[in-house]
Amino acid sequence: MSATRPGIFLKKTCPYCLKLRIFLTEAGLADRFDFTVFTEGDEMHRALRARMEAAGQKPSFPAAQIEPGRLHTGSDDLIARFAAEGGVDVAALPLLRYYSDGVFPRHVEMHAELKRLKGG
Repeated sequence: MSATRPGIFLKKTCPYCLKLRIFLTEAGLADRFDFTVFTEGDEMHRALRARMEAAGQKPSFPAAQIEPGRLHTGSDDLIARFAAEGGVDVAALPLLRYYSDGVFPRHVEMHAELKRLKGG
């Protein structure tokens, strides 16, 4: 992660992370960020979870380090923030709308079901 660009942390199989990545790419904002993609349970994931817990945050992804020492979470909150900062009309992004209105709800259901089946 560079000192001048915010870092975005994305869990590889997370539908919320994909939603943020689609937004940033389609909005033409992706080049403003350094992306770190990790897998559930890997060293990066464990380190991020520990960091969030130590700061009193519930571990959640995607996460963005916009300023040093703090991770911001919530895909919709991050999209709203970056859209406002970039002057982007989210409603004018057809791929994001396609994903959000179509595949995303099903991915969220499957993600929750998998988590439930794993006992989490």
